[in-house]
Amino acid sequence: MTKAAPLLCKIALFGLLVNLSIGKPNMAQLAPIASFLSWREHESHCGGQHQSPINIESATAIIANYPEFVFHNYDLVFPERLENNGHTVELKIEEQGISAELPFITGGGLTDRYNFVQLHFHWGQSFSGSEHRIDGEQYPAELHMVHYNSKYGTFTEALSYEDGLAVFGIMIELQSRDNIAFRHLEQFDNIIDPSIANSDTLKYSVPLSDLLPDNTDSFFRYNGSLTTGDCNEDVIWTVFDTPIAISERQLAKFRRLRDEHGNELVENVRLTQLLHDRVVMYRPQSNPSSPSLSNPSSPLLSLPDLISAIEFPLE
Repeated sequence: MTKAAPLLCKIALFGLLVNLSIGKPNMAQLAPIASFLSWREHESHCGGQHQSPINIESATAIIANYPEFVFHNYDLVFPERLENNGHTVELKIEEQGISAELPFITGGGLTDRYNFVQLHFHWGQSFSGSEHRIDGEQYPAELHMVHYNSKYGTFTEALSYEDGLAVFGIMIELQSRDNIAFRHLEQFDNIIDPSIANSDTLKYSVPLSDLLPDNTDSFFRYNGSLTTGDCNEDVIWTVFDTPIAISERQLAKFRRLRDEHGNELVENVRLTQLLHDRVVMYRPQSNPSSPSLSNPSSPLLSLPDLISAIEFPLE
């Protein structure tokens, strides 16, 4: 990745010069390249070997015998707030004055308890707005639910550790009718321009369980990074292969949002990254006995561990 970056810069520059030589450059085509170069230039972690998102190839994923997830307090309703931070829209729980225990997850191959922090969205100008791809397919949008490892005390402290975060990647597809679980989208009108108002308390809070796919038993697992900010390589990714759905009218609500400079937020999607030495695991809905990991509870995977965990038939 590091050696390839200068070559990519030269290719991007050559493309720009060609466009300039024949007329006005196509900025829509150059935007993804410019976005990638911006990540590499301004954030040192973003050029690492374990970056996200990736294209998940199901045919090469290794079956893992992970236990099921346990979603604690995901069915409870808490006071929630929407925030347009200029890059995406986040939904957070307003913790002040809450006596009940906040949502957290266990199981699913995670060895620790992970506390919910926030959820946010990624979308595109067309119908290709998800960051992750599954077998090359890109969905109209993607929902990320972010959790931090409780043993590190705080989200900020957890950022320094490779098992610090656990993030759900949930694909969003389109359906003909509105999804009532996304009724909070109607309040996007109050935070369109963050320079005027960037947050709003939800009138009707939604339990996190309403935003999960119908099937959470089957999912992909790999070690990666945050896709924004410093691109910290501290994320245990869980990408569910069952999508959720919203209407085209609801998707249009995302595209009305603007950043702090007044520009439309229509493409907050990072390009897929190289897999390098990583492997992708897959937990099917019904767990076959073989092949499986010898230590399926370990979320951090290395190639030597995987080689030793797989039984090869004798000649």
